[in-house]
This record gives sequence, C-alpha cells and structure tokens, in this order.
Amino acid sequence: MSPSSEHAASNAKLPSLYSLKSIRFRIVFLMMFAMFCSCSIRSHLGVTIVCMINATALERQSSSMSLNRSTEDDCPLSKGHQSLADFGYNGDLLWTSSDQGFIFSAMSFGSLITLLPSGMLADRFGPKLIIFWSVLVMAVMSYIAPLLANLHVLAFTASRFIVGACNGCIMPSLTALGARWFAKDERSTMNAMYTSGVQLAGIAIGLATPLLCTSNILSGWPFVYYVYASVAVAFATLWMPFVSNHVENNRHISDVERQYVTENTVVRKNQEKKTFPWMKAFLSPPFWAILVVRTAFVTQDKIMTAYTATYIRDVLRTDLQTNGIYTSLPYIAQLISKNVVSAVADYLKRKKFMSHTVSVRVFQLISNAGTALCFIILALYADCNHTVLGVAFLTLRNLFLAFVSPGMHTSGLSIAPAYSGSVLSITMFIASVVATVALYVVGVALESSTKLEWSIIYISLAVANVLTGIFFAIFASTDVQEWAKPCDTRKGAAGSAGGAIGGLDISGLRGDLEKTVTGVLSGIPIVGGIAAGPIGGILGLVISLLQTVLKLLIPLLKGLPVVGGVVGGH
Repeated sequence: MSPSSEHAASNAKLPSLYSLKSIRFRIVFLMMFAMFCSCSIRSHLGVTIVCMINATALERQSSSMSLNRSTEDDCPLSKGHQSLADFGYNGDLLWTSSDQGFIFSAMSFGSLITLLPSGMLADRFGPKLIIFWSVLVMAVMSYIAPLLANLHVLAFTASRFIVGACNGCIMPSLTALGARWFAKDERSTMNAMYTSGVQLAGIAIGLATPLLCTSNILSGWPFVYYVYASVAVAFATLWMPFVSNHVENNRHISDVERQYVTENTVVRKNQEKKTFPWMKAFLSPPFWAILVVRTAFVTQDKIMTAYTATYIRDVLRTDLQTNGIYTSLPYIAQLISKNVVSAVADYLKRKKFMSHTVSVRVFQLISNAGTALCFIILALYADCNHTVLGVAFLTLRNLFLAFVSPGMHTSGLSIAPAYSGSVLSITMFIASVVATVALYVVGVALESSTKLEWSIIYISLAVANVLTGIFFAIFASTDVQEWAKPCDTRKGAAGSAGGAIGGLDISGLRGDLEKTVTGVLSGIPIVGGIAAGPIGGILGLVISLLQTVLKLLIPLLKGLPVVGGVVGGH
C-alpha cells in the first residue's frame, strides 16, 4: 500500500460488518447462501421422503407403519382419517424402513470421505473453488435424483452418497474462509450469520417442501429436487465473481477495510503453508474440548434432521402440512436467537465484561444444559396428547442450540486460525463417524417408532450433552495455541511453558472456571422461573444437579498449578 493510500485509509471510516458497503458483509452473505444450498439439498430428504413413499402399500406390509398401531386407544385418529395416506403420506415409491435408513447412512458415509482432505486442501490452496464445485455437483445430483429414484433405490442411494461427499467439503472450507476474513471480535457474529443458512434451509424445507410435494407440478415430489437444484445454480453464478480466498486479492474492497482485515487476522496470502501438527493438536485440551462437544452436537443434529418429521408423524401424530410447519418452527427460533446471542457475546467481549475464553465456556455450557433439559422433557411428557408441549420443547431445544455459535464454534475458529479448516475437518470427521454409527443404531431402535423407543434415544442424548458440556467448561479456550502459531512467534516461548500442558495454561484454569460457573449460574434461575408443575420440578432438579457438579469442580482444581509446574519448564 502506498503512503498516500495509507493516509487515506487512516482517515476513512471502517464500514460496519452489517453495512451493505462492507465487503465482509457480502462475503458472509454468500457464505450463508452456500450453507443454505448445501443444507437444503442434503436435508430436505428428511421431509420429502415421507411424501415419496407409498404409505398405504407399506401399511399393508407392516403394521408398524400404521398410525393406529400400538397406541390407538391413547391416540385415536380423528374422524375420517384411518391411515397414513389419509394424512397426506401417499407417495409412489415402495421403499422399506431399511431402505430409508440405508439412504440416510449413505450421505453420512459420503461426508466421511471428504471431511478430512477438504479442510486441509482449503487451508493449503484456498476454499473458494472447493465450495463452488461442491455446490454445483450437489445441484447436478439433485436434478437427476427423481430419475434415479424411479430407476432403483440403489441408484438413488449412490446419488445421496455423492451429495454427502460434496456436503462434507462445505463446512471446513467455509471455516477456512472465515478465518481469513474476520477479526476475532467479529467471529461469533460472523459464525452466527453464515450458519444461519442452515436454519433458513430448515425453514424453507418445513414450509415449502410439503406444498411442493402435494402440488401437481412435475408430479409433486420431483419438483422439490428441481427447485433446490436451481437455487444452487443461482448461488454458483454469484460466488465466483465476488469471493476471494484472501483480502489481498479482492478487487472490490476499500483500503481501510483491507487494512483492518489484514491487521486483525492471522492467515496471510503469502504465509508459509505447514503440515497440520497432529500429535500436538491431540495433546491439546482445548482441541479435545471442541472435539467432544462437536461429536455430541453433530450426532444429535444428524438424528434430529433425519428423523424429526418421522417423530412428529408417529409420536405427535400430525398430517403432512402440519408436520412441515412443526418441523420449521425450531429453525425459526434458532435463526432469530443465534444472531441475537452471538451479537450479545461479541458485545460483552468488546466491553470487557467477559474474556474470550470465559465467553465460549459460558455460552456453550448454557447450550448443553438447555438442550439436555429439552430432551428430558420430550422423553417424559411429549406424546400425541401433549402435541403442543412436544413442539414447544423441540423449538426450545433449537433456541438453546443458538448458544453453540458464540461457544464451541467460536473456540474452533480461534485456537488455530491458520489451521481452522483442518481443525473443523478432523473434529467433524470423528464426530461424523460417531453420528453415522448412531444413525444406524437409531434406525434399529426405532423398529416401531413408539414413544418408548424415542424416550430412550432422547435420554441418551441428554446424558451426552451434560457430560460434554462439563468437559468443555473446564478445558475450552480461545487463545491461539502454541502448536498453531507461526514459527517466529514461538521463539522464546519454550522458557515460559511452565504450568502449561498442550497449550493450556493450567495455572489460570481455576480462575477461568470460577468465572464460567458464575456466568452460567447467574443466568440459570431466570430459566428456572419459566416452568411450573412437574416440568418445573424436573427443571429445578436438573439445574440443581448441574450447579452442584460445577461447584464441586472448582475445589478439585486447586492442585492443578502444581501439576503444571512439574510438567512445564525445563
């Protein structure tokens, strides 16, 4: 930059992240568009499949597919509705529940193939082209999906495997792009904004898909695939001219915004590309904190995305149109709350009310505790006689998911900016392996899709959320880890390593945890006041248990600085 340009940049005003003049806003908008396309093509099958299947024929083959099966005395069908077909579930494909489980698993297996290499390739060569080609191939697969579905279930399954493989490239590549373009104080907001594409896709799937399925245009359900594919093609035409891998080679950005991004990010255009430090990362407690929470949340996300429409159909007992509305409500709640919560988190950090590390711990622990509570309520109380309660806590669960953006996601962007794509790829790969196995187990467990079967699944997810939330509250961080710093910044760091293990400053852990517990517990009584009766009793019990566990952790950490002193130093 010339001296005159530097002078002009110093006098010019930096555009806000929310300003239409900001290139950062345009980048994050297109990132959100990419997420929308990826998630809509991947996830709409969870709703579309219930109108692709010939429910009447399957009813005759298996009594487990009947709405009247084991609970007809508790939940009799409304007058005039005697079968699934009467509720709108009347497609033309004869795919069994095993076929459907195989299709969903194929997408997960596809993502496993690309998760690891995509993040590393994005870190080394840039994420722009990876995202472009991934979305474009997904669009092609969506265009030919109806033809393949009518040809054979295996042909359709193969196309979903390819969709899963392309989808596995999207999130790691977007994470790598975000680390190159957004400052630390903007990352919670940025993460919430671009991942809002997931919720927008969920809303579109819930509201539009049932209408498209039941329309007479192009035989109904095939029209769904054509619509989402066309949207993806529209995205591809906008992505290439407006997005760049680095701020340095963006033609549209102002000097002041270029200077701001360059000074507040770690990744540079000409920075030396290094191999990911596998051993050091897996010895890093903050890395493990991200891994365990991501595993829990990816697993529950895949289960809920694939089976929520089935749960609403079989346990809450609704028709197809109502099913779509109920499916979209949780996404609406999450879309609103995640952007508000993330903006609040960034504000608290800018005003120094919370450190970056305490912030991610507090917000993530709220997310884990809140989602666990919702799963417990769904397991114990929600059924066809309490449909509103079930929908309310499905929605509330997604509201608590909003706290993941300023929590685990922000930590993942912060601990290793130069390796952000790799960190996400590795943790997502391991999480997806667990989630794929879990999908198979859920498919087996839901032999009849009864309330009891769903209760077992929900309680299991609640336990996982509580345990991983506590682990994250102890070990999470936002500090750039030693193994992730450029070589020149590591010089002289070895002598100051006393009291640290794997990049985690154990000597300060107890103080950070005290702040985390204080932050979480100060907000919990407000939540506790929203419920009454038996639900309030359970809520109070869960909160009391969480408070007790967290308070017990602080005294246990008194000896940690001694351990750190033994391990660290020379």
